[in-house]
Amino acid sequence: MERNESTKTYNRPAPIDGLPESPELERAILGALILEPDQLSDVVEIVDISAFHDANNGKIYGAMLSMLEQGDKIDLCMLSQHPELKGREMVRYLAELTNSIGSAVNVLDHARQLADIEARRRLIMLSYEIAAKSSAGTNSAEEICELVTNQIAALVSTTARVSDLIPLSDAVRATIDNLELRQQERQAGQCIGIPTGLQRLDALTGGWRGGQLVVLAGRPGTGKSAMMLHFARAAAVSGVPVCVYSLEMCVEQLTGRMLVGSSGVSSGAFRTGNVDASGWTKIEKAGAKLSVMPVYLNDRANITINTIRSQCKAMARRGKCGMVIIDYLQLLDTSTRNASTTREREIAAASRSAKLLAKELNIPVILLSQLSRKIEERADKTPLLSDLRESGAIEQDADMVAFIDRPAAYGAQTIDTNRYGLISSEGVGVLHIVKNREGATGRIYFRHNESLTRIGDYENTVDASTDENPF
Repeated sequence: MERNESTKTYNRPAPIDGLPESPELERAILGALILEPDQLSDVVEIVDISAFHDANNGKIYGAMLSMLEQGDKIDLCMLSQHPELKGREMVRYLAELTNSIGSAVNVLDHARQLADIEARRRLIMLSYEIAAKSSAGTNSAEEICELVTNQIAALVSTTARVSDLIPLSDAVRATIDNLELRQQERQAGQCIGIPTGLQRLDALTGGWRGGQLVVLAGRPGTGKSAMMLHFARAAAVSGVPVCVYSLEMCVEQLTGRMLVGSSGVSSGAFRTGNVDASGWTKIEKAGAKLSVMPVYLNDRANITINTIRSQCKAMARRGKCGMVIIDYLQLLDTSTRNASTTREREIAAASRSAKLLAKELNIPVILLSQLSRKIEERADKTPLLSDLRESGAIEQDADMVAFIDRPAAYGAQTIDTNRYGLISSEGVGVLHIVKNREGATGRIYFRHNESLTRIGDYENTVDASTDENPF
């Protein structure tokens, strides 16, 4: 007996037996639309051409969509004259469609049923593609998983459509209810959003909000990672689970910095293993506190933004992702198979994906980014939006852009501030909030210890010798 060597793939659905289809439903919809073409604008929001499994039915529906887009009148006579539908057999088929249906009263229900059939058909075809790619061994398991995630996301998006439109009355009511909740939290002295760990920053921004993409940028060595860990710890202390993706430091380094910052043990002593008995007590105490915090770390170096989105969605379903921090944008694996793409486009796509992640999960996403070297060539080292490296899309996608700056790193002895006057730059940093879609911009001054493992409000003293946290 001969073996059948034909390969069943997503792009070759013909060999697949038993795909869900309903020729009767397709004909009923087309006949109804010929009788009452005004229904087409509603049906088009429910089904695409691909929903029609019969090639002739898909051709007729496509002709209708073309005529709708051009503003042409749709009826049996006009359809029979369409370039794609000419021929005696097609004209006879069009006439049969109208004879087989009495009215278009159920056309929207029929369209929803056909959309469901198409969705199930696509799932079956996707399963064949997964099997083919997995057997061939030309794609890694991660690439196949990413394919599945993207295909499922595309399928889910087609089921929303009209339901995504929200009446203004509902939006007004929800916005007023949200305002009332924020007022109650403010009157109770609570941060409206997720606490940042800096009181001045909370006052200016209201804390981190769901759906926000916050870009924290700075030159190497200015303290981006330190501020990232500060934000993560502040959120975790308030009970918000945080997923941290570090493409620059390994988990052991991140954990070590958190232990040093929480315990007050000297970073040099911790690094060299020169910790005395008192230091060990502080570290063990800090470790116990950190261990109960809902912080989840990933230090994979070549991770993609799509993989991050997939992991965060899975974590969110388990209630373990209320905030995401990515350190940092330019280290993400943005490579594609498109030879004509540019680095700027790849970075722009990653930035956009981070914003979509924030919106999809309704959580804040803090995205760290590098600043270009142009800042070091200027006399005034104050960062500007134009200093964001490699893509202006970062600025466009971000709801908030904050630059971290340490004037002492550039040799400045003092900082001229409006709030505190002329202050020493030693142990002081500045957060420049240069974009804020939902509020004001300004400068936030903070204190830090020498190793940048402890950060606090400027009004408070950051003491590395105590295990009391600065927030």
